[in-house]
Amino acid sequence: MFAPPGELDLAQLGHHADLDLPGAVLRGFVILASDAVVTAVSLALLKEAPPGVTLHFLPEGHGDERALREGTADLEVTVIADPAPETRVEPLLTDRAIGVVRPGHPLLGAPVTAARLAAAEHVIASRRGRTSGPVDEVLAGMGLSRRVSGSVPTFGASLLAVRESDLVGMTPERLTRPLVEALGLVTFPIPFELPEMTLSMAWHPRNDDDPAHAWLRGRVREVFERLESR
Repeated sequence: MFAPPGELDLAQLGHHADLDLPGAVLRGFVILASDAVVTAVSLALLKEAPPGVTLHFLPEGHGDERALREGTADLEVTVIADPAPETRVEPLLTDRAIGVVRPGHPLLGAPVTAARLAAAEHVIASRRGRTSGPVDEVLAGMGLSRRVSGSVPTFGASLLAVRESDLVGMTPERLTRPLVEALGLVTFPIPFELPEMTLSMAWHPRNDDDPAHAWLRGRVREVFERLESR
């Protein structure tokens, strides 16, 4: 974890003083997050960080389950399915997967059915290189299987691949909406039910009463509330 390098007087925070950041704090925070979360919230958090506060976003990876306990990260923001027993977990946002293609994609010429979706070529965003998941389980129950060209480690990479090809991608609806819109892509509903994704933040209980950490949690909470209301 990035140690506090010194003290910062509240007067130095200027117009950020109303953010309730404690006066005697000069801090760097490490936030573990999925790439979709970083895409959705990092800009807002960086813009709102007062002078004296530095935010370091790191990708999820091997050893994440120990990061909060060992203090190498201050906060984790992602889908938290199996948290360590001592961590605090707060749900932030429920999202769902949608399909995404380039404008003029052949799939858009008729209603997107499960059979037509399965027959298309897919690219999967998976930091672990997986090429199957809940979508494939549902399709298998229908006697279908989809054609997967491969996987890339981030949603950003998958959306760029979709923009430049006839590949079909799937992406979280709310989290990646700004990037989808910026790339000029077209989205469509998945033609069958999939489990929703719950994004949460987690932290170690030793930070419960740390005013600076409470400030960070509050800012993350507010950014996700704005996403929820869109």
